[in-house]
Amino acid sequence: MKATVYLLTAGLMIVALIGFGSCDKSTSPEDGSLSDNMRTEASYGPDTAYVEGGDGACGGYDSLVLVTSPCNPVPSPALIGGGSADSICGCDLVGDTLSATVPLTTLCETDSLGRFETTFVLPELFADVVIELDIIADDGAEISVNGRLVAQVSLNNGDPAAPVVVRHVTISGDVLFVPGVNVLTFDLVNTGTGAYGPAAARADSADCMYLEFDAEIGYVELPNVTIDVKPGSDENPINCGNENGVIPVAILTTDGFDAANVDCMTVRFGPGHATETHMKCHVEDVDYDGDLDLMLHFRGGEAAIACSDTSVTLWGKTLDGYDFEAHDHIRIVPGKKK
Repeated sequence: MKATVYLLTAGLMIVALIGFGSCDKSTSPEDGSLSDNMRTEASYGPDTAYVEGGDGACGGYDSLVLVTSPCNPVPSPALIGGGSADSICGCDLVGDTLSATVPLTTLCETDSLGRFETTFVLPELFADVVIELDIIADDGAEISVNGRLVAQVSLNNGDPAAPVVVRHVTISGDVLFVPGVNVLTFDLVNTGTGAYGPAAARADSADCMYLEFDAEIGYVELPNVTIDVKPGSDENPINCGNENGVIPVAILTTDGFDAANVDCMTVRFGPGHATETHMKCHVEDVDYDGDLDLMLHFRGGEAAIACSDTSVTLWGKTLDGYDFEAHDHIRIVPGKKK
């Protein structure tokens, strides 16, 4: 019975897909979806995702930019700043700082608060996630990943008339991230004082707030390995009392993984971390799908499978140094210990 490897990660999953508008559309995807910006160069290993702009136009509304505020709690398209170059909401205000600067306003007359969100996608199995972030905000922003606060930026007693410009904010820690859609949130406040704190100024066209960022998300995609204990059997019966019995286990070649890339000397099986009895892998097409799999054999006594176990784990490394972990279910059958 085939079973695929899995990875447990902690984090709050928020489902929202929105982009950020841009006055410069030269590098923006047509639909603004981040999936179009994913670049995969291998079935696993190091990779990078980028958060880029949407299809915004200066002086108008951008449907890919959603904003909420105290006076407008329902997500709605954000207003992209327009006007002349010297306007506080002008598209040229900080245009030389990042490649696609977009002043935004909440149009709220009571509070200068706004929440802006975007998303990025991680594979099912990942490790070593690092976000490198450059940000412009007026006057400051709290940055969260999947609902967890990770950073705060402000002018820090700088010029209150100038935007906050922060380079190279680094966000890391795999516990923050989840497989699939991850949400990057910016809670903005325009204090009128040049520091992050309680809102004091209006966030209307006379004193707009704006946000622009470049985010590069680096990560390692781990191998997704499938094993089949006792190939040919759906129930995978194991006699936990037969210490000298041999348990066959196949590592299968799939669309996303080539079993030939397994370092056979690193493979361990069961609670006892048993090694292959012949100290080598046997190459054959175990599942008759036209590609070559790896067959291994482990002594029951060395595997140390308990009579109460319902699944078993196999560990190993690929030839290029990536750890993998795979699982399959088993059924314990009665038998006398030999």
